[in-house]
Formats: sequence, C-alpha cells, structure tokens
Amino acid sequence: MSEAEKKLSLEVSRIRELTPRIRAYELRSTINTELPLVTPGSHLTLLFKTKIGKIEQRHFSICSNPNQRDFYEIAMLHEESGNSEFVFNDVAVGSQFECNIPSNNFHIHADASPAVLIAGGIGIASIISIAYTLSARGRRFSLYYAGRSKNEMAFVDELQKNVARHVHFYSAADDQRLDIMQVLADAPGNAYFYTCGPQKMLADIETSARLLGIAKDRIQQEYFYSQEQASDKAVVLELAYSNKLIHTKPDQPLLAALRDAGVNVNFDCCVGDCGTCAVKVLEGEPEHRDHVLSEAQKAQGFMCVCVSRAKSEKLVLAL
Repeated sequence: MSEAEKKLSLEVSRIRELTPRIRAYELRSTINTELPLVTPGSHLTLLFKTKIGKIEQRHFSICSNPNQRDFYEIAMLHEESGNSEFVFNDVAVGSQFECNIPSNNFHIHADASPAVLIAGGIGIASIISIAYTLSARGRRFSLYYAGRSKNEMAFVDELQKNVARHVHFYSAADDQRLDIMQVLADAPGNAYFYTCGPQKMLADIETSARLLGIAKDRIQQEYFYSQEQASDKAVVLELAYSNKLIHTKPDQPLLAALRDAGVNVNFDCCVGDCGTCAVKVLEGEPEHRDHVLSEAQKAQGFMCVCVSRAKSEKLVLAL
C-alpha cells in the first residue's frame, strides 16, 4: 500500500474552548501508536458521517507542535451553517474519525533568510506551527495576526507567552487595521512569506506583492473557506461527456454537487490549494477562487471545482 493510500483512525481525546466560536480538538490514534511526523503548516482531511448518514470530508490545519507524535490538535471555527455546526454540536471526547495521512502545502525555506507570517482569523491555525518552528530554530521572523476582536482570536495568550517579541495583533473592534502593503514593503528583501486567511486578505497580499515586485516563489498561501460566501448564486453544470445536467444550490460547492451526482472527480485539499480537482470548462465563465492555477492554466479553461464558482448561469465541463 502506498503512503497516499494509508488511512489513520483517530479519536477525540480532549476538547478545549479557545474563543466563544473556536474550539481545539486533540486527536490520538485509536490503537495507541505514534502518529506520522508532520511538517509545519500540515493539514488533515477528516472523513465523518453526518446525522443523515452522509460521508463528508473537512480540511483542518494541525496547530500543535509538529514534533508532537502522540496527538494532533486541530482548530474549528463555528459557523451557523455547514459541517462545522455538526462538529460543534455532535463531536465529543471519544468520537472517532478516519483520515488520510497529513499533507502540506507549505514548504519552509531551509536557509537563514527571515520570514514574514500573516494570519487572518482562523488562518492562525495554519501559521502557528510555522511560527513555533522558526522560533525553535532561532530564525528571524515577524507574525502579523488580524481578527475581528481579541476575544475572537485564537491562541492569543499562547502566542504572547511563547513568541511575544515576534507577534503583532490587529483587532478590528479596536480600530486596528493590518496594512498589508506596508508590511510587505517593510519586509527584508530576502524574506519569505507564509500566509493564511480569508480570500480577500490573500488577494490583497497578491496584489501588494505584485506592485512591490516581490517574486511569487517567495510567497506561500493557504486560505480557508468561509460561510461568508453564502451569497453565491445557483449554477447549472452540464457534463459534456456523460450527458448529465446538475443544478447546484447557492451555498453548495461545485465539487459537492458533482460528488452527490455520482461523478468521479479527483480532489484533495478542498480549499483551492492543490489543484487536484481542476477540470476543464468548455463553455461558460468561471469565477476563480483558487490559489494554485497559473494564468496560463486558467486561460486554457481549467478551474478548481472545490472552491471556484461561475460568473455565468451555466458551465459546460469536460466530464
């Protein structure tokens, strides 16, 4: 069996409240073995059964120390709809999950160059382990962490205790605004950037970096899906090669609609970071929300169906 085909069976051993809307879940092996070693910024894709018996998968960053082998800890933001409602209300100590071997979209630079870390909201879950790793290695870095308010920002106390001289907090409730352009402009010329947050923040980072002439290969990003995108309109998907017509709901990811219709689509991260679910659009105009496809790939008609939507009312896919 290849590494990619292996599965982990995990059990919730502890739940702690980080903020009124964010909880941390400690996961241990159900057979009391050491867990696979992970690198900073790694994530898990958990498989679980909902109340109606449907198998769902969710992507979570591992926010515990990467060298920790007896458990992983993940953080979950509670939103009013979606699978987080199920996890918050029904998952308890003793609940079990099956998941794939952890994977990582971040690759920490090996030399002594400084780093700039930028996190928005629950995006800190991806960034915190990178911060602790850089600190343990004695590297130069700065962490810029923005959120709605201090009491809604996870890990504030831990960060103040462990990396206080590196971290800068920005609370919207206190009229503290993170100036992305200024942060990037002030960064050392040889700095590497690691960022995670909502789509608008990452778009601002991409735009600012381009205007400042910062090379793309110095910036690594991961974004989280938010129910704030629930204003999306319904989309009709026409599958050119299998003669199917699928009507998606406004708040339904295109990938989920395809899977529900029995269409075999490859996927992995479900947040637009890996490109595994990219399919070709034959007709219609996609609205790209991924952070992996190149402009050339988009021009060729490819889109990531896990996060992207449509500007047109219908998309004809090469499926």
